[in-house]
Amino acid sequence: MPRVVIRTGVIRDDGTEEILEDYLCDWPDCPNMGEHVLGVLVELRAMAILCGKHMATLHERGQGQR
Repeated sequence: MPRVVIRTGVIRDDGTEEILEDYLCDWPDCPNMGEHVLGVLVELRAMAILCGKHMATLHERGQGQR
């Protein structure tokens, strides 16, 4: 999943620049920020994250299989 880093240009009291970091949803062509972690492979330093919309879609698909 792509990590997004935004340098705000705002200088904190300690002299460092404020930096915002977040991850994008792993769903193809989704520009939303990731909210839900599906899984993590520590050995590979990899994880899967989905936004709220696609997590609901995945949940609905799982309900139909029962």
